Amino acid sequence: MSTQSAIATQFSSLEHALKHYFGYDSFRPGQRQIIEKSLQNQDVLVIMPTGGGKSLCYQLPALLKPGLSIIVSPLIALMQDQVQALQDNGIAATFLNSSLSGAELRERERAVVDGTVKLLYIAPERLLGDGRISEWLSQVYVSSIAIDEAHCVSEWGHDFRPDYRQLQQLRQSYPQVPVMALTATATERVRHDIVDQLNLKDPVVHLATFNRPNLYYEVRPKQRQTYDELLQIVRKTPGSGIVYCLSRKRVDELALKLQNDGIQALPYHAGLTTETRTDNQNRFIRDDVQVMVATVAFGMGINKPDVRFVVHYDLPRNIEGYYQESGRAGRDDEPANCILFYGAGDIKTVEFLISQKVDPSTGQPLEDEQRIASQQLRRVVNYAEATECRRIIQLGYFGEAFLGNCGNCDNCCNPKPVEDWTIEAQKFLSCVARVRERFGMGYVVDVLRGSKSQRVLQNGHEKLSTYAIGKDRSAEEWRMLGRSLVHQGLVDESSDGYSVLKLNELSWEVLRKQRSVNVAVAPGRSQTAQTSGETDENIEALFQRLQALRKRLADQQSVPPYVVFANTSLRLMAQQQPLNRAQFSQISGVGSRKLDQYGDVFLSKIREFRIEKGLSLNPSAASASSSAPPFPRSPSDTHQLTLQLFQQGFKPFEIAEQRNLRMSTVMTHLAELIEMDYDIPLNRLVSLDRQEKILHAIATVGGDSRRQIRDYLGEVYGYDEIHLVQAYWRRENLEQS
Repeated sequence: MSTQSAIATQFSSLEHALKHYFGYDSFRPGQRQIIEKSLQNQDVLVIMPTGGGKSLCYQLPALLKPGLSIIVSPLIALMQDQVQALQDNGIAATFLNSSLSGAELRERERAVVDGTVKLLYIAPERLLGDGRISEWLSQVYVSSIAIDEAHCVSEWGHDFRPDYRQLQQLRQSYPQVPVMALTATATERVRHDIVDQLNLKDPVVHLATFNRPNLYYEVRPKQRQTYDELLQIVRKTPGSGIVYCLSRKRVDELALKLQNDGIQALPYHAGLTTETRTDNQNRFIRDDVQVMVATVAFGMGINKPDVRFVVHYDLPRNIEGYYQESGRAGRDDEPANCILFYGAGDIKTVEFLISQKVDPSTGQPLEDEQRIASQQLRRVVNYAEATECRRIIQLGYFGEAFLGNCGNCDNCCNPKPVEDWTIEAQKFLSCVARVRERFGMGYVVDVLRGSKSQRVLQNGHEKLSTYAIGKDRSAEEWRMLGRSLVHQGLVDESSDGYSVLKLNELSWEVLRKQRSVNVAVAPGRSQTAQTSGETDENIEALFQRLQALRKRLADQQSVPPYVVFANTSLRLMAQQQPLNRAQFSQISGVGSRKLDQYGDVFLSKIREFRIEKGLSLNPSAASASSSAPPFPRSPSDTHQLTLQLFQQGFKPFEIAEQRNLRMSTVMTHLAELIEMDYDIPLNRLVSLDRQEKILHAIATVGGDSRRQIRDYLGEVYGYDEIHLVQAYWRRENLEQS
């Protein structure tokens, strides 16, 4: 089936179908290509980070194809959330899992057989309860199968579930039905395992960037006042958040302390009853409480897009798990903070948990699993102690190259002094070569520092030319260099659990003096990410009223607020202030169903607000007012200080360092000063060729949305430089008009 034939009967284009069913005007990066392949009945493997829009990739094809689409998921919360959201859009969807009674299961199975359901979410155990596909499903025409959380099929993934491997039977029962496997995180090894275990046929692999530019990452030392820091984060951050802990005891203690300090917080862990966990989760999703304090058992499949902070109070067990857990923040693409408290004591706790990995039938240690888990822990420690851009390490774990200087992590916003460590790097890499690339970082450091350990002496490595040539540096300094070399890709580290160092082409460039090595060396405290707050008062006031209206409507329907509208849609309503149904239908997230269901009540609230503020109710006047710049035409004191430093010759990162601000805050100041027509030479900030390409993108997609501009340009362009050129463009257009 061609893409065109799939949509020809109802819609003129995929975008038309997208707007009709889901209210969005355009696809996110990668979604359209994935949907086209699905409509062409090809197997697809989708690796797309949390918040990237995976669910739409199988939902829209399901609606455009005849018959039933099966979505396999191990997450009850995900099923309930997505089915609720689909039903609210007028789409026939249902789920089958252990939360239903026998009567409810039979009733829903009949509805599927009768053909009144388009999307069926089903748990693996329900689908393959007796080792085979349920008989009643054989009476239904199945058009497609989607397997969510596909990493669960791989023992190399962070959440391996042996029962998931039975899903390969789907290929036997439905040999001609296309299968789409989806996951938010998967290393190359896990990706190959997914394809093999699920018997995917020559699948199209879509590997999206793992970069979430709206998330601010920070690591703080854990100390006595850590709870006070947590309390400050919660109080200063508007919106909801998640606090992750290693133990149930810590969860209960923190939840109680937060409650005693006036914070609406609830616990979540496996020691609570199912009813309590479900109730606490629902209260969090519906914004009845601000904070969920939880073990890692919480969050999988929670479709709450407006989480503003995720705090790891204790050390996570691996990078992949940390990426997923922290990635539950900012799924609406709005700014959010991800903060990790790191203390050496947590390492012992995780090591103890790893030691408990035993075979339940024999009680013997699972040595391979323990070895892999120990290596994953070391990588988390390396991440926490690193001085490089956090995204270099995160994305590198998944095999994605990143040049650094993301401008949205503690190490980039508060850069450490950089020193030339080329000679030390040559010593380190030479030692790796001398020990024949058979050992890990700790052993190499021992040889460099002249250790007389039994292992070094037994191997005869005290006779090497690199033995003891690094006595002038401490063991920690050498480890810091080793971590930096790994993070910069100047030496490889095996991923089989043994962490053996291997030289690569870049290593030899360093050894041949063809490449220098710079290392950020000074440890330092980072500052908490700050949210800008410099939006127009009217826009913010209306946004809050629309949030309150959304909450009231959601409570009436017993659904989470985001099911009514996402925060991004409310923000657009507050900015554009539509005054009739035609204008309201143009808001991203407003489809035909939402327009009929909620259009009048939201329009009434917007009109009421404008009357109260003495603003015109003429639709064209509202549209014009929405394009006004979201800041006063005269600079604030903080803008003035940034302007003075810039005119004195300071670079943006130097201004950020001197004023103890985030780099993105300084860049926002400069952009707004440009738009206010202050003397800020754009050429000092953005090269001419990049200015031209950004201006071309603005001419093509419009100048209102930085995200649309960046999607057009690609990942090589940053939001800060787009913001600067966008401000220049706005100023020029304002002058011409």
